[in-house]
Amino acid sequence: MFSEAAERERNNEPFAIVTITGASGRVPRKEGRMVVFPDGRSEGTVGGGRIESEARAKALEAIRNGKGQKLVVSQGFGEVEMYIDVPVKDRKVIIVGSGHTGKAMGDLMRSLGWNVRILERDATTEAVKEEGINSNTAIFIAGAAGAHLVAPLLETDAFYIGLLASRSVKVPEESRVHSPVGLDIGAETPEEIAVAAASELLSSFNHSSARPCRDWKRDLVIVRGAGDLATGVIVRLFKAGYKVIALDIEKPTVIRRTVSLAEAAYEGSYEVEGVTGVFLKTWDDALKVLSEGKVPVIADPGMNIPGNIKPVCIVDAIIAKRNMGTKKGMAPFVIALGPGFEAGVDADVVIETKRGHRLGTIIREGSAVPNTGIPGIIGGYGKERVIHSPAAGEFKGVRKIGDIVRKGEIVAYVGTTPVPASLDGRLRGLLHDGLSVPQGFKIADIDPRGEEAEYLTISDKARAIAGGVLEALDGYLRKN
Repeated sequence: MFSEAAERERNNEPFAIVTITGASGRVPRKEGRMVVFPDGRSEGTVGGGRIESEARAKALEAIRNGKGQKLVVSQGFGEVEMYIDVPVKDRKVIIVGSGHTGKAMGDLMRSLGWNVRILERDATTEAVKEEGINSNTAIFIAGAAGAHLVAPLLETDAFYIGLLASRSVKVPEESRVHSPVGLDIGAETPEEIAVAAASELLSSFNHSSARPCRDWKRDLVIVRGAGDLATGVIVRLFKAGYKVIALDIEKPTVIRRTVSLAEAAYEGSYEVEGVTGVFLKTWDDALKVLSEGKVPVIADPGMNIPGNIKPVCIVDAIIAKRNMGTKKGMAPFVIALGPGFEAGVDADVVIETKRGHRLGTIIREGSAVPNTGIPGIIGGYGKERVIHSPAAGEFKGVRKIGDIVRKGEIVAYVGTTPVPASLDGRLRGLLHDGLSVPQGFKIADIDPRGEEAEYLTISDKARAIAGGVLEALDGYLRKN
């Protein structure tokens, strides 16, 4: 198994290694490793059945993407955690300039396992291109004399172009162009400059922010879910100075869309109370979005979090009324919202989500109030406020969020079945058009307070819950 993998690595041929990193409950194997090749063949085993089938499919996806990832698969009465590692194919750095700095850069990158090609500083654009440039290629130009190469090399797929020159040298303002080159570490000698430049190059290659690791330890939070209650948490944490990443499904089914960052899945980006969420289908640009002062909303309900992303806290804000896979220990501090979790077992703390005197309370032992299936009372109404689908089919709204409606008025259709308003009031929530729903699915929400009802700002309930999350997290960090 490993001899073939080693041979492929020597020849820069792609493959993936799947390793069991953890297991719980009754599973076929608690240890195991499997090598997966691009043609679908595999050697070794991680347990067979559904576990191995899903691992193989994800490994083939990882080979295509060229990026490793985590994977959690449930089978029967157990769960297996795995990591898929993909040795990067053909990582290359082309160095223009064979002086002291160019040589130091070449020695360092070679020691890190990169293919290194060093050209003379008078090399032409054509000579650089002849070395073969793809999306795994970096170009380092060691001297201002090579500044004329920058613009034409932007036509290539090189992920990084660095120019060692003073600030007075003008270069195109493009994200791949780095000049002056390197991170600011006070470098003076050729060897120190090489370290600074290599660090910046690797940061670009790994989509990392290049911030000190101690910073990431204390201010990165991942929130599962981006619906209205989750958004309340996200906005509160963001405005308190935390970096936040939200995870949701590719087509979220939230109804309070005007106050949900999940709406970014349909709009590309969406803003709630001054905080902008940007929808991503993969983790590739997550750190870039964070560095822009925005919230990545990633289609990753299974939490396949890359190894370089290390949150201090994970908040389960799915509000599914049951545990969808969150575990204590997934991050240094884990918070869960609502019923379905036990503090100290599934999460470090649980936040009460039922309306009433205890809303937003931090629970350190035990669970939140069990789900009653009846919404909290607003304006004298409870279950009447929420409209469920009368049939299975494709949803199509007739009215829009914010409209004042009368009881019995048609607000939407599911297939050809009309959906009447359940009471007089303001339409505060409505499912996104085009989604297929089963019978009984929550599709709309009416606020009986009518004109007085807020529908463009985060609810009082969400703010109370978010306050509990912020208090719990700040308290944890003060003690740790």
